Amino acid sequence: MTMLENVDTVDKLRGMARAKARDYETQTVHPLLVDEHLANGWSIDKKQKKSVRLRRKKAHNVFLEDRVWCLLYRMGFSLLSREGGAILFVKPKEPDGPKSQIDVVGIDDEIAVAIECKTSEKYAKRPQFQEELGKHALIRQSFSNAVTSQYPAEHKTVLAMFMSNIELIDNDRERAKEANVILFDDQDLKYYENLVSQVGLAAKYQFFSDMLPGKSVPGLRIRVPAVRTKMGGAHCYSFSISPEYLLKISFVSHRAKGKASDIDTYQRMLKKSRLGQIKDYITNDGIFPTNIVINLNKECLQFERIEQDSDSHVDPTGGTMGWLEIRPTYKSAWIIDGQHRLFAYSGHKNASTSLLSVLAFEGLPPSKQAELFIDINAKQKRVKQSLLQELYAELHWDAEDDRDKVSAIVSKAIQDLDSDPTSPFCQRIQSADDDKSPTRCISLIDVG
Repeated sequence: MTMLENVDTVDKLRGMARAKARDYETQTVHPLLVDEHLANGWSIDKKQKKSVRLRRKKAHNVFLEDRVWCLLYRMGFSLLSREGGAILFVKPKEPDGPKSQIDVVGIDDEIAVAIECKTSEKYAKRPQFQEELGKHALIRQSFSNAVTSQYPAEHKTVLAMFMSNIELIDNDRERAKEANVILFDDQDLKYYENLVSQVGLAAKYQFFSDMLPGKSVPGLRIRVPAVRTKMGGAHCYSFSISPEYLLKISFVSHRAKGKASDIDTYQRMLKKSRLGQIKDYITNDGIFPTNIVINLNKECLQFERIEQDSDSHVDPTGGTMGWLEIRPTYKSAWIIDGQHRLFAYSGHKNASTSLLSVLAFEGLPPSKQAELFIDINAKQKRVKQSLLQELYAELHWDAEDDRDKVSAIVSKAIQDLDSDPTSPFCQRIQSADDDKSPTRCISLIDVG
């Protein structure tokens, strides 16, 4: 039987979390040993009567592991690896038997994730990547067995690698896909750190959506009364649901994630100040008379019509009443409009008892979702011209008009140059979500 060691509950790791959140490490030594440590990169932080506290910047590999660990801690994983990472024993009864060290392990009620962190001091290719990938992929079954035996629950097992300052070739990414190991880069890590700062624990479900798109969410099948109708040629459903439930299956396609290759990314990043105002409104028993607009995958829906009174004065063609069964998967509910109203419930005491009115479209393509997002927001708040330029790739990628198609390609190419670490325009182009700075000073409108 395999065994996972050096893993503990988060309530015992608060001191460790404070240390890992810093970009430097500290050490207290005898005054006679100070010169020796100063020669090794330490500096004096504070002098005590009988000792000296030293500090130095963390090594880049240690800092990456600590950032990833802190991300899972802030997302609310209930179990995390301790200092030095988790140890996976394949044959625990044999002291010298095979074992593997895992940089970061996080275990939640639904997911158990084993993470390897790889970094380089300078941006460069990594010739040994496929060997490291193969080694990490080999622990899947043993890791899954250990989690199942030690923490009985229905866990989805995920293997992931966080890469920093590393250039991967297409073959590397393809091998990772074949091995079912999820790859995250610097931009992904910054995105999730920003997201968890904005929305707190709900960021975990965005993380799950990226790791397990299309996988069923344990224990979240639900049946609600709904009205089915058609709008703009697409089927849609009107119903009420708790914010707690919707947060677990929702996914917001944020432009701040910075992947120019993601043609289905159109939302602006959440604003913490606005979330705080809405939280206060909820606390004071405020209500939302307008719908949260979402898109649901066709595969997770089943509608059962209820027999209606044909003698009713209400026109039956206006809508069909029935029971909507949702068999959710991660990344099954895409938020088109209302992300602030929904995520304001993250960590709120009313999340499980309140109800939100939802208008759910069925199987809208990403370009149609982006178009609907603009239509809604243009009526409420002026959409920035820079955001419209960014969205050109989504709205006109499959356009019949050659001029629109060329403009979409230009828009995507410019965004790709901004996100490519080898590009001279990397992080130089100001998007709708970015503040202007001395380096990020090129307008997408000007270059587009």
